[in-house]
Amino acid sequence: MWEKFKNFRILFFRVDSRTIYLYSFIIGCMTGLGAILFYYTIHGLSHWFFDQAAQFNPTTTSSRFGPMALGGMQPRDLLVLLIPALGGLMVGLITRFWGPEAKGTGVDFLLDSFHNRSGQMRKRTPFVKFAASACTLSTGGSAGKEGPMALIGAGLGSLLGRWIKMGARAKRTLLLAGSAGGLGAIFRSPLGGAITAVEVLYKEDFEADALLPCIIASVTAYTIFSTVVGFGHILNFEANLFTSPIQLIFYVFLGLFCSGASFLFIWLFRNVRTHLFRRLKIPAYWKPALGGLMVGVFALLIPQAVGEGVGVIQSVILAEYPSHWLGAALFLLALAVMKMLTTTLTVQSGGSGGVLIPSLFIGAMLGGFFGLVCHHFFPTYVPDVTPFIVVGMAAFFSSVTNASLGALVMVTEMTGGYELLPPLMVVGVISLITSHRWSIYRNQVNNKFSSQAHLWDMNPMNLKPVTIGNAFREKYHQRAIISNHLSLRAIEAITQETHATDFLVKTGDDILVGLLSLRDLSQVDDDLNASKELLIAEDLISRPKFYLTEKNTLYEALKFLMDSDFDKVPVVNLQKDVPHLLGYLRHQDILEFYFRMGLQRTSPAPVKS
Repeated sequence: MWEKFKNFRILFFRVDSRTIYLYSFIIGCMTGLGAILFYYTIHGLSHWFFDQAAQFNPTTTSSRFGPMALGGMQPRDLLVLLIPALGGLMVGLITRFWGPEAKGTGVDFLLDSFHNRSGQMRKRTPFVKFAASACTLSTGGSAGKEGPMALIGAGLGSLLGRWIKMGARAKRTLLLAGSAGGLGAIFRSPLGGAITAVEVLYKEDFEADALLPCIIASVTAYTIFSTVVGFGHILNFEANLFTSPIQLIFYVFLGLFCSGASFLFIWLFRNVRTHLFRRLKIPAYWKPALGGLMVGVFALLIPQAVGEGVGVIQSVILAEYPSHWLGAALFLLALAVMKMLTTTLTVQSGGSGGVLIPSLFIGAMLGGFFGLVCHHFFPTYVPDVTPFIVVGMAAFFSSVTNASLGALVMVTEMTGGYELLPPLMVVGVISLITSHRWSIYRNQVNNKFSSQAHLWDMNPMNLKPVTIGNAFREKYHQRAIISNHLSLRAIEAITQETHATDFLVKTGDDILVGLLSLRDLSQVDDDLNASKELLIAEDLISRPKFYLTEKNTLYEALKFLMDSDFDKVPVVNLQKDVPHLLGYLRHQDILEFYFRMGLQRTSPAPVKS
C-alpha cells in the first residue's frame, strides 16, 4: 500500500521547471528546521562545556585583550586546554566509523557531489555531518556553522531527490537549494545564501539555472529559523559610512591587502595538512584530537582566536580594543594571524567545521588594522575605522571563496550596512581580478565547461571523428587501478590518499576484471564493517568488464561518462577477446582535448609573406 501511495505522489508532482519550486520550498522547510536543531544543539553543548564546566567565554575572557598567564593555571584552565581535544577525538571516531565525508568544511564534499556525483550523497551524510560538526563547534573548535549547515541542507536535498527518483539535473538543483537554505538560515542572509550557493561552484561562473530554487529554499529556511531564533542582523554597528569618493582609493588598497592575505591563508591551510597531519604516523582518529589540543593552547594564550568568533567581531566593531592606535592595530593583526592558525589546525587535522565565518573574522581584523593605520595618518579622509572592518569582511571572504557577489550581499545583510555598497563593490571587483587563481576549496572548478554536470553544454558531435587512440595514446592514467585481491580496508586506505572513489580492478596479468565504486557500497548494511579484511576487490565489482578500446571515439567515451555513475573510462587492448587494461581517461582529459581542438580550429591562419 505504501508503494502505491509513494508512486501516486511521484506521479502527482511531476518533476518539471515548475514543480521544482515546490520541492525547493519543501527543502527550505526541512533545512530551516534542521538549522534550528543544529543551532541549539551547538549552543547548548557549548554552554555546558565552557560556561558551566570551564567558566570560559572567548569573547569576554580577558577583557583587556591580553593573554592568560600560563604560570598560574587553575583546574578550570586545564579544562579549556582539554575540551577541544576531547571534541577532536569524538570527531575522529565519528568520521572513522560512520562517514569520512564529515571531515573538513563540508563545502568541498558538496562541490564534488555536484560536479562529479550527479548530486548524490549517502543517506547518512547529513546526519553524520551534524554530529561531527556539533562535536567540533561546541568544544571550542575554530570553525563556523555555515559549511556544515550547507552540507546538511545539501544532504537533505539529495535525500529528497533520491526519494522522488529525480534525474541528475534536478538532483543537483535540490542539492544547491538545500545548501542555500543552510547558508541563508545560519547567516540570516536569504539573498546572500542563495547567491553564494550558485556562485561558490565556480571561480568564473554561476549556476544561473538554480538561482530561483535556491532563493525559494533560502527565504523559506531563513524565515523558519529566524521565527524561532530571532530576526535581525547578526552584527550591528553605527558609524560614519561612505561619504567621499576619495575614500574609494583606500578601499582599493584594502582589497589588495586582503587578497594578498587570502593567498597566505590558503597556502597555510594547504601546507599544514600536507606537511604536518598527513605525515604523522598515528591513527587518523587521533589527529583531530591533536589539532584540538593545539587549539586549546591558543585558547589559554589568546582566547579571542578560538571558537566561532562572531562575538569578537562585534566587540571590535564597538571599538573594544586598546586605545593607542599602534597597539590596537598590531593586536588586530595578531588576531587575524592567530585565527588563520587555529582555523587551519581545527579543520585540517580532521575536525568538522566551516571556514566562511572564520574568513569573516580574519577579514574584520585585517580591515580594522588597515583602517586604524589609515585613520591615524589620514584622519580627514578616514574619519572612522568601523566601515573598514565591515568591508574587510567581504574583501577577505570573496578572496578566499571566489564568491564576490555572494560576499557583498551576505555581509550587507548580516550588518545592515547598505550604505557601504560602493566600497563593497570595489573590493569585490578587486578580489575577482586578483585572487581568482586560488581558492580555499579544492573542488571548485573554473567554469561550467570544467564540470561534468555540464558536459553536454558543449557540442559533442565534434568528438565523433576522433578515436581514443589517436587522441590519448600512451597518456592514460594508472593511479586508480587496483589488484583484484586487494581487501576492502586497503581500498579505503587508498581512497584516503588519492581521494578516488571509483576504481578499475585488474588481475596480475593486467586483465580488466571490472569496475568498482565505493559509492555503491553505501547501500550495503553496516555489517560490512566487520568483513572489511575478508572482502576483496573482485567481490565488490559494480560493473563487470565494461570498457572501450582505442578504436572507440571520444564521443562514445563522453557518453559512457554521462550514462554511468563512474568518473573514469577504462581503455583496453583486446587480444582474443581478452581485455588487457591500458589505463583510463577522465572527463577532464576529454574536456582539455576538446578545448585544444577548438583553439586549433579557431587560431588564425599564418600570414603569407
